[in-house]
Amino acid sequence: MLFGPARELRFFAGFVEMIRMRRLLIALLIPFAATVFGRLSFQSETQFPGAVTVEERVRPTDLQQIGFVTVTIPYLGLHGDKKLGQGRCYFTRSLLEKKNPQPIYVAAHYPIDQETATRFCEQGFLTVTPHTDNYPLEFVLGDSPNFMKALIQWIRRQPGVDRKRMIIGGGSGGGYMTLAMGAEFFPVAALVSDLPCVNWAYGCNYLKVNAGPSGCFLPPDQERPLPVVAAIVPGLPPATALFGEDMSSDSWFTLSPVSYTDRITAPAMIVCATGDMLCTFEQFTAKKFYELEYTKFPDGYGRDFQRLTLNEKSRLRFDQSVPEEKLFVSVVSRPEGLHEYSPTDMKNLNQPLRCASGSKPTDLPWSKEKQFSFVILDEGSPLPHLGHTRYAWNITSKSFLQYNINRPIEPDRLNPAKLCRLLERFTGSLSDVARLTNGKKANRLNFEYIERYDVLASLNDYAALSDAHARRLEELYRDGSVKPFGEEIIIEHLKKLQAQLPK
Repeated sequence: MLFGPARELRFFAGFVEMIRMRRLLIALLIPFAATVFGRLSFQSETQFPGAVTVEERVRPTDLQQIGFVTVTIPYLGLHGDKKLGQGRCYFTRSLLEKKNPQPIYVAAHYPIDQETATRFCEQGFLTVTPHTDNYPLEFVLGDSPNFMKALIQWIRRQPGVDRKRMIIGGGSGGGYMTLAMGAEFFPVAALVSDLPCVNWAYGCNYLKVNAGPSGCFLPPDQERPLPVVAAIVPGLPPATALFGEDMSSDSWFTLSPVSYTDRITAPAMIVCATGDMLCTFEQFTAKKFYELEYTKFPDGYGRDFQRLTLNEKSRLRFDQSVPEEKLFVSVVSRPEGLHEYSPTDMKNLNQPLRCASGSKPTDLPWSKEKQFSFVILDEGSPLPHLGHTRYAWNITSKSFLQYNINRPIEPDRLNPAKLCRLLERFTGSLSDVARLTNGKKANRLNFEYIERYDVLASLNDYAALSDAHARRLEELYRDGSVKPFGEEIIIEHLKKLQAQLPK
């Protein structure tokens, strides 16, 4: 024997004690890890097409209160091709330590930085954003909606998140994307869309007609009459390459939020400004707030809604696309002391959508009774050098968000148009999709498994809210035309279908 009987016995006893202590240590650490990470594990996925890979984790610490996880997301592009993008989810330690499922804030289209994400996290949201370190920002009418859909589907699959308490928000292209994603997902707690394009048939032809007058074709060293418009005009060729040069095509209508406001069922705040030179005020309402001073603009400049909207279906302004009983309209007058943007301010093209000008923020008005809160920033007429706004507004939608994140999901949040879209996603065949220049329908679906899982989760989350919700789902399904589950929908069957899919 190596040590002799006594020494070997003591060695063996010590070895057993070491194992016992190691197991005890692991047992102690597991609850600690659960406390640190809560129910939010953010694991890489492997069991299905479109599985997401976790690339980076940064934990919150005493010195750094914000943490994040960075993920690579496979998705299907506009042509059905396989693509990759990156997203990031920010969180604080307090969010991780909570045992209840956490609400989500999704930044639409444009990535937000850590400082901005921290502000949302401090309001109690897991904050999700596109991340562009390894992959470029996709075109707003091209693959960006497909990527945003995949990003939202990923966060909705995570344990520890509350799918029913998801808010989507963004400005400009992100404002459009907010409405587009609000029309796809369900349930959604609220949408905040700042200065969006709601009518692409008008908006794209506005850029086409004003390309010359804007000065975008002038040599780089020459001053442009419409500098910010000139900087945006190069976004038109990618759009027409996808959907054609014919501005009277129905595709431009199908791309536009005014064509699918019936599929937007969440409380929504839509903000526009009378001085907007990009997503111009004319597409929102026919009401007059100013007379354009054409003498200040170059020859050939135009923004007349009827003349520039060549597609007949698209001659629909935002306030006409929403039933009157669902629309709350408020006009916000300009507070004293706001900074007015000068031509010099616009040269770096970094004009913020919501600028902290030092004054107390204006909490935008909204309605508890009506679904759409349409806010008009009355800042006078637009001027040639402007971007989205004439003044540096200091505004917030904080009270709107705080109210709606805790607001119960009413049964009528599900309507026939929304259910039809969900069921079409489940079957893999969407109606009302824009056609590409080759005549084929643009792909707006993700991998089949992911679409099916997300739709089943949506329907099951809704049905579980109350008997009234379950009955409404059954009635709407019975009266609808898309029936992937047979003539009747059975809630228990939906639960089993979702449980059978890999996680």
